[in-house]
Amino acid sequence: MADSITLLNVLRDTLRTYLTDPYTYTVPANQARDGTYWIFGDEPANSAKYPMIQILKLTNPTVPISIGPVYWEHEQVFANIWFYSKNGFSITVNGTTYKNAQVVEYYLGKIKTTLKSKFLDMCDDGARDYKAMDTTPVGYNSETQLYFGAVTVRVRTFHT
Repeated sequence: MADSITLLNVLRDTLRTYLTDPYTYTVPANQARDGTYWIFGDEPANSAKYPMIQILKLTNPTVPISIGPVYWEHEQVFANIWFYSKNGFSITVNGTTYKNAQVVEYYLGKIKTTLKSKFLDMCDDGARDYKAMDTTPVGYNSETQLYFGAVTVRVRTFHT
């Protein structure tokens, strides 16, 4: 039975496995980071080096879909998948250079397409449904020198 923690971990682990580290576009492949060092779940990410991803739960509605003492529930988890990049960071992908806000925008798209392409794998892991709901505009914080944006997603499952 999947719960909200499982659903968030499915998102995190899918991205850790299938999303390319931005550093692979800037350093030799053998210096790329493992996903556990740049993609974090709904937990503090105090040792992160940018760029990084953090998944933060927004809400977790559950709707009963049958009656009786052992009723079925439709459980949903809505989360923001934040991508952060330091000012000045750039990548070149297939001859196109992305810098600052463009890196964030590029990775927001990659997050959506990566999760969508792994829909069936996520179902096997307990997340019976995935949908990208929204993408924020890219923002910038001059104090931290960070560009950032998020994809809002929904995953859900059914259980008794």
